[in-house]
Amino acid sequence: MTPGRGTRGIVRPAAIPDVYRLDRLPPTGRLADLVAVFWRVSWELPPGTVHDSLVLSYPAVNVSFEPDGVWLTGPVAGTYRRPLHGAATVSAVRFRPAAFRSLVDRPVSELRDRVLPAAELLPVPDTLPGELSGTADLGAARDLMEGWLLALPRSPGPLHEELDAAVALIEADRSITRVDHLAERTGRSVRALQRAFADAVGLPVKQVIRAARLREVAERALGGDVDWAAVATELGYSDQAHLVRDFTAAVGTPPARYGREAVSRSSKTGPAGAP
Repeated sequence: MTPGRGTRGIVRPAAIPDVYRLDRLPPTGRLADLVAVFWRVSWELPPGTVHDSLVLSYPAVNVSFEPDGVWLTGPVAGTYRRPLHGAATVSAVRFRPAAFRSLVDRPVSELRDRVLPAAELLPVPDTLPGELSGTADLGAARDLMEGWLLALPRSPGPLHEELDAAVALIEADRSITRVDHLAERTGRSVRALQRAFADAVGLPVKQVIRAARLREVAERALGGDVDWAAVATELGYSDQAHLVRDFTAAVGTPPARYGREAVSRSSKTGPAGAP
């Protein structure tokens, strides 16, 4: 997968063709209200090599089928970090921000920053992991995962759709930099939004807004010369120093340096494409 196409949120996407292969597919129409994307990542690294994978996470629950089990990763309140080593192929589903709540009888905030066996919350057929490991591509894996998800009991509600739309609005509208901005746009009170996000999205509204801003900063950094003072104003930071501190705390590198290093790596590796 070429950085810049479907890699938003992935830190240092130019590393993808050298380190791992990433494929993504949207759900079919039958599950468009539940699933954001199906994804598959595979890697084969030399012995002793470890790649520290970082993602500026979207507010969502993921279920991944891995060599050591089926895991549910709750919404992450910051940067998701995972070391890659050895060789593996992982097939997974990322749910829409609030839609996972329709599958469980507990607030999604209880899953925040947690990784646990998926079977603790969802029935997973014993045969499904093996069937997925035997699939040749993500298209076949998607069919299997969709068959599993369609059989699960659900209790969707109109509020879930409304919250999914609110998260999409945060991602798309750069003028939403505070919780009260979103309250004005959605017609709900700040308090009501905070309660609803805690229950169904699992993260505070403020954290969802912050993560969207950080993803935008990362994207801007990859674009070359940037007026960071102007970007800070646009994204609602108090000043450029505030933006730099926030991004550095999440990624470990100031945005200007992050952009220079990304361009340098890209020029060394050549055009980035799926291996």
